[in-house]
This record gives sequence, C-alpha cells and structure tokens, in this order.
Amino acid sequence: MLHNILTTDRTKLRPSDSFFLDTNVILYLHHPPSTNSNPFIAENYSNFVAHLMKTGCTLRVSSFNIQEAFHVVETIALNDHNRNASLKVKRKAFRRQHRSRISMEQESLWSQMKNNYTIENAIIDRTMLESFIKNYTNNYYDPIDYLFTINHPSCNIITTDSDFSSDSSLALYTL
Repeated sequence: MLHNILTTDRTKLRPSDSFFLDTNVILYLHHPPSTNSNPFIAENYSNFVAHLMKTGCTLRVSSFNIQEAFHVVETIALNDHNRNASLKVKRKAFRRQHRSRISMEQESLWSQMKNNYTIENAIIDRTMLESFIKNYTNNYYDPIDYLFTINHPSCNIITTDSDFSSDSSLALYTL
C-alpha cells in the first residue's frame, strides 16, 4: 500500500508503529551532499521523520541499508572528485587518496544512525541469493532491497525508491 507522506493522516500514527528508513531517505536526512541535491525532498522527509519521532514511533535501519549508504557516500565523493578534476581516478585509487575524508563522512553517518534509530541486523545466505536470481524478473528490486525485504517482510518503509512498488505486502511512505 502506498502512502504519501504529505497527505498521511498523522493523527492516526501511534507510538507502537514501526518504520524502516530506506537508504535514500537516510542519505537525504544525514548526508549534506544528498540533502543539498534536493532540499524539497530532504525537508519533507525530515519533517515526516521528525513527526514520527515526536509521536514515539520506532525508527529502524537495516544493516543492509547502512552498508549501501556507506557505498553511496563513497560513490558521490568519487563522482564529485572526477567531475572537478583534470585527471579522473578509478575507485581504488580514489580510496587510497581520500580514505580519511570518506571515513569521516561515513563515521558521521554511522553516529547519526546509531544515535537516532534501532539498527536491525540482516543476513544473507545462499537460499536468499538463489531466490533473488529466481525472482529477478518478477519485481524491480536491486539485490540490497530484495534481501532487505526477505529479512524484514511486511514492514512500513519510508522511501523515495520505486523498486518497492512491485511488492503489495509492504506499506510504503513516499512523496
């Protein structure tokens, strides 16, 4: 079921409600380059999440989303570097040259996540990977989103990602 965060009746939200934040929302909330890339989206998700916190709802983040967020932070920094540099670098060279700066961004993101959200462990096993391959043409998921939903079925997800729209068992909160 799809819920628009701008029109959701917030008076119906209860402290017993639990929501997962998808990677893209985490980045809009806690990663300045992502926040600055679309202030309208960032502000609306920030307001919705703040209301959920004020209501006492549980806000959860999967370890899959954390891993994905760290990778995206590095990718954004690499793309920014290559866009502004006369000599383009590949990911491995970029890591060697800019490890400390990226590490600081990731540490800041990690600190904000562990201080504001419940961190849920997630696992991957062979059966899950085989299931992803078998069901690849039946949904729009990337591997992280697919494995996330296997680990956390039938949950409320706050996302900007349309990949989840093919799964009617999920309650999606989006713009």
